[in-house]
Amino acid sequence: MIQRMVLFGASGDLTSRLLLPAVSQLAERDALPPGLTIVGAALTDWTTQDFRDHVAERLREHSPAPASAQDQVVRMLDFAPADATDAADVRRVIGEDGPSTLVYLALPPALLESALEALATAGLRVDDAVAIEKPFGTDLASARRLNELLRTRLPSPMIFRVDHFLSDELVRRVVSLRFLNRVFAPAWDTHSIERVDISWLEDLTLEGRASYYDGAGAMRDMLQNHLMEVLSLAAMEQPARLDANSFRAVRVEALRAVATPAPDRMRTATVRARYTAGTIGARNVPSYVDEPGVDPSRSTETYAALTLDLNTPRWSGVPFTIRSGKALGHPSAEIAVHFRQLPSYLTEPYVRLQTTLNGPQRTAERRELETVSTPPSMTAYAHLIQEMLHNDPMLFIRGDEAEEAWRIVDPVMLAWSSGAVELQEYPAGGAAPGPLG
Repeated sequence: MIQRMVLFGASGDLTSRLLLPAVSQLAERDALPPGLTIVGAALTDWTTQDFRDHVAERLREHSPAPASAQDQVVRMLDFAPADATDAADVRRVIGEDGPSTLVYLALPPALLESALEALATAGLRVDDAVAIEKPFGTDLASARRLNELLRTRLPSPMIFRVDHFLSDELVRRVVSLRFLNRVFAPAWDTHSIERVDISWLEDLTLEGRASYYDGAGAMRDMLQNHLMEVLSLAAMEQPARLDANSFRAVRVEALRAVATPAPDRMRTATVRARYTAGTIGARNVPSYVDEPGVDPSRSTETYAALTLDLNTPRWSGVPFTIRSGKALGHPSAEIAVHFRQLPSYLTEPYVRLQTTLNGPQRTAERRELETVSTPPSMTAYAHLIQEMLHNDPMLFIRGDEAEEAWRIVDPVMLAWSSGAVELQEYPAGGAAPGPLG
């Protein structure tokens, strides 16, 4: 079990807004390894007390855990000024003959390759681990380079490629719905399902993330990783066993079955658009190109949609559409499974599930079945960190899984950069645009 965490990029928003609040949730549940210590490392010229004060303030703002759990996390913290791309700094922070360590690279994508080269000199062992935040690379070629670097330079530690959507409780319930339900399992194929739409639509705008988002866009930020992983859960076959190897293998096979998008379908199967000025509720929102930190010449999309075909008997003829966008009037996060219509001679165009219950005075009553899912007990990052501390890779991306996702997206990005698909516009607070046709 991991006994120490080293967070490179500790002064960044990810650490104080998501990672350490997640640790505080685990502290509240007494789910942390005994004696766990956390070392923050960044270029910031802080002392340990400065780091503790910064984290304490951010925990009060972002952590759902009580003050006692927050205080427990703050007491775990140390700080070491360091450059994550400098081998000497990295070796100094990690040290020699220390406890089993999780090295968390909460770094911008541009620094990842240099950081891994530096980390390769630190002598990590088989009981250590390395966590890499998404996006894993910027295209297929860079993902392959990163995987090769990890195979050859960091062969010993466990590698956790992070995509927090896989650890979200509501997303993971798709697996139970599919495989532990006698109503849905037999109907989960092309004979019953007409199409599947996976959406993550936000009414939020940039929220201060222009430095990252303007270089990534909706396709790289959401579709290539998060929504592609949700697609794999919706489309995969049942794993032979519920273990990490089996579970990850069927996800990869689902992505391998996705047909590479064809050049002649780009205008009908993909959508790229960005928001203009508008109103969302009571907020007046400026055009994306007028947001602070945005370079209009990049033509970055704030909405992306991609329709994909899977070459398997189960899904032949069933299109899967993944889409995500910002500044939309009707936010939603859903997997919408559209079942085929019943024959026209049937009067009811849908199936209603009912049960018979005891009524008053020995009568029988019929009631429609309805369920409301319970709220998640912990955040996605709390689940992620708990799995990493126990060296369980089930909820993390495999190297070939990341490459398959880029294999699907790369041709789309190439077509978009060449101007093959027009960049549409939509007003902030409006509806998502459709394909050009």
